[in-house]
Amino acid sequence: MLRRVFGLVPVLWLAMLSVSVAEEATPLHVRVIGGFAGTRQFEHIEQPFWTRRLPALTDGRMVATVQPFARAGVAPDQMLNVMRSGVVLFGTIEANAVALDEPELTAADLPLLAEDIPSLRRIVGLWLPRIREILGDQYSAELLAVFIRPPQIAFCNKPFTGLRGLAGLRVRVASANQADLLLSLGAQPLVLGFDRIMGAFRDGLVDCAVTGGLPGNAIGLHRVTTHVSTLPLGWAMSFLTAHRPSWQALPSDLRGTVQRGIAGLEAEMWTTAEEARDQGEACNTGNARCRLGERGRLVAVREDPAAIRPLFGSAVLPGWTRRCGSNCVESWNSVAGPATGIIATW
Repeated sequence: MLRRVFGLVPVLWLAMLSVSVAEEATPLHVRVIGGFAGTRQFEHIEQPFWTRRLPALTDGRMVATVQPFARAGVAPDQMLNVMRSGVVLFGTIEANAVALDEPELTAADLPLLAEDIPSLRRIVGLWLPRIREILGDQYSAELLAVFIRPPQIAFCNKPFTGLRGLAGLRVRVASANQADLLLSLGAQPLVLGFDRIMGAFRDGLVDCAVTGGLPGNAIGLHRVTTHVSTLPLGWAMSFLTAHRPSWQALPSDLRGTVQRGIAGLEAEMWTTAEEARDQGEACNTGNARCRLGERGRLVAVREDPAAIRPLFGSAVLPGWTRRCGSNCVESWNSVAGPATGIIATW
């Protein structure tokens, strides 16, 4: 009996596969490209879902091999084309990584847009139809879930009293959107991958790094920095997608079972991100409630969100619209403008 590996099957065979899946008793083997290796969410949530929970949910009809970007040999900024090609059935698209190719996919996660989980849920809800449209129409990718990670915050090896105190400092950022904010503050942003952060500190390339609190703790940022902010500068949003023709070729009952399982995975990723926000702050500052990381001794830098929020309208949104174009201005003003009270101009 044949073993089917979706990631290696040409799209022209999809009709045959949809029939053979129903007829064969052997499980359907699929390939998955997940998030970042070494993060708590990948190791404790994403990986167990695909390797253990998925076979159980489907009564053994589907089994998966999951790899993070680095181990799959795929750069995060290549994932839109990977999904369009159909070389894997399931893949994770990092919004920040594709910000230059598809700026509109980052609209729900712009820096300073959402300060907490409730406000983030509202913004994501507004943009979901547009995100689905872009992924489906342009990349043959079916949106199955939206993942978030702990909020992006600033670690620095020099004292600072707030984001405006980053002026003159060299700051690692994850995206062009974060770079817009840092430039408006007088800082010198440097876009680097997560795996290059510690090396950048060792080589003296940066004074600060914007990343998640608990992920930063996991790679040792609390050992090479002295201060850490608490104001979110984004939530490292990503989209779990399926190659649409391959997904639609599956039996409908199997699709429904997998989709229900993924809905639970999405909820767990959001809950864990909120917990990780608290644990990141506790561990980096040495609070006794730290249980998911190593206790550091960083000084927590707190500031009133209202004092820094105007920079969203004056720096972040204009930078995004310059890269995104007039169509994005129209999208923003129809989708998010009424909810945020901020109108984009072109």
